[in-house]
Amino acid sequence: MIKRLLTIALSAAIITAAGAGSSFAARAAEAAGEGMTVQTQPETPSQDTPAGIFPEMSEDAAGNVIPSETAQALENADMGVTGIMNGTETEQPDDAAAALQLPGGNVTAEMNKSTIGAAFDSTYLFDAEDAIVYLKKEAVVKAKPYDGAEDLIALDKYLSIHLTGSNSFKYWEVKVGNEIGYLDKDMITRDISEIEAMKEEDLRREETEAQSRQEQEESIAEKAFEAKEEWTEALKESRRAELASQTRSLYWDGPVLTRSKGSVYGPSGKETYYNLNMSGCVRNMNRRGYYYEVWVRNDGCKMFGDYIMCAANLGVHPFGSLVECSLGTCIVVDTGGFAAGNPNQLDIAVTW
Repeated sequence: MIKRLLTIALSAAIITAAGAGSSFAARAAEAAGEGMTVQTQPETPSQDTPAGIFPEMSEDAAGNVIPSETAQALENADMGVTGIMNGTETEQPDDAAAALQLPGGNVTAEMNKSTIGAAFDSTYLFDAEDAIVYLKKEAVVKAKPYDGAEDLIALDKYLSIHLTGSNSFKYWEVKVGNEIGYLDKDMITRDISEIEAMKEEDLRREETEAQSRQEQEESIAEKAFEAKEEWTEALKESRRAELASQTRSLYWDGPVLTRSKGSVYGPSGKETYYNLNMSGCVRNMNRRGYYYEVWVRNDGCKMFGDYIMCAANLGVHPFGSLVECSLGTCIVVDTGGFAAGNPNQLDIAVTW
């Protein structure tokens, strides 16, 4: 109904402006229900009318005579017809072409979407623009110039947009592709230098944030390493305390080698003990890739890491082999003349 009313109003305004017959304008005004009738003179002058002069006479709702200029102005104002650009040749949509047809040819009046909407809502009134503007932040183009209107498309920050209309209201008219929409004017700027400055600020902020993240990650990694070192040291100390107090193998319930006994048969065979400087054996093991701490257990056993140092037949137990003896687990770091006569014998390094 609104579209039909507007079409009739536009037709009346355009035809009147073009000098068409006032009878068509009168019918348009009556169809719009404006409460006034435009009366025209008969096509043939009367005896009281000078030849060639046909003044238009209008009456208001009370029957008072209104001059034709005033009637036309009232009609245009009541119908909300604004922004008509005469003399422009363009094609209108099919449903409006007939209403906008001017007498004497195929010349039509061009009217944009803003002008049509302005007949009912002043927020559709825009000053014509043809400019490129830029988004200061992410934004959504609306189907109508209202907050609650349907969203047409979401746009990324810093995108360039074709501005087609501006006004004093919140939403301005833009063209995205082939579609007209409305964008919050606070989201845009005309100044490309402002966008460049914002991009530089974003870059500096990103660099600062990246540096901050890196420092945080390094701090976390350092704290994790320290925590691991502390945990390892605590575990080591706990293990060392446990080993230091050990006096026999956890897997052997037979006789245990002591200073007084001198020799026993343990879980791997005959066991004896000796007390020599083990630094040469330790250097030899280091060259072989064994880097353990040298220390002495509470019962006098010489330790290399978690193991008791011993000598053995290298053909049976090569360097670095772990062998169980009555005192605990041994590591082979040495050999001796005994190995030829008794290949399974272990000689345990102690401080006795």
